[in-house]
Amino acid sequence: MVLVVFFPGWSGKKPKQRLALLKKRLEEIPCVDVVIVEYLGISGPFTKLRTKNSIEELASNAEKNLPYAGRGRIIAIGHSLGAIILRLLIKRGYKFDLCIFAGGPHKGFSPKFLRLYHLAALLGVKPFFELAPDSDFLKSLGEAPPGIYIGSQIDKKVPIESAIPETAKRVVYLNHCGHNMFPHTHKKRNESTSAIPIVVEVVRKYVNNSL
Repeated sequence: MVLVVFFPGWSGKKPKQRLALLKKRLEEIPCVDVVIVEYLGISGPFTKLRTKNSIEELASNAEKNLPYAGRGRIIAIGHSLGAIILRLLIKRGYKFDLCIFAGGPHKGFSPKFLRLYHLAALLGVKPFFELAPDSDFLKSLGEAPPGIYIGSQIDKKVPIESAIPETAKRVVYLNHCGHNMFPHTHKKRNESTSAIPIVVEVVRKYVNNSL
């Protein structure tokens, strides 16, 4: 059995991200179980503006909810802020057989969001400043750990040069989807498609090669 541990982004279980559908697609792979790790502690609209904890504190929340003690092989997937949470857990000594970092702001979010600086300061949103381009927090993470890094050319929230560090050795470039790298329903055809089938395919390939 292979356990996929998924760390969502800052928006948590936002409907647009269709985490339930992503989980379903991954669990269609034989011998795969999926756990979505909760660490934000809040949900609903304006999740970003209500996040007061530092990213280190959010990582501690994730640490408490890790499900895999005594389990088999582990694949860890982090999307957006979840990719940074995953990096912190690795830095704390947690081991995973494969790590996938999708749309992670390793060098910060898009500079256009700096216009929200004063609002974030007023509301005390700590992760905003920690994920600002080239912040001291991001620099403190050190060299990017081994894994597969995924970035999109049309991602308006995390530039591709931020999602894919220079030291990354296994890289996937996407041209057809933005930051919400999740399965979605095709409006015209009313059928489920995937904005990022590559994540499912990476997991499938790993599982097939490890069995």
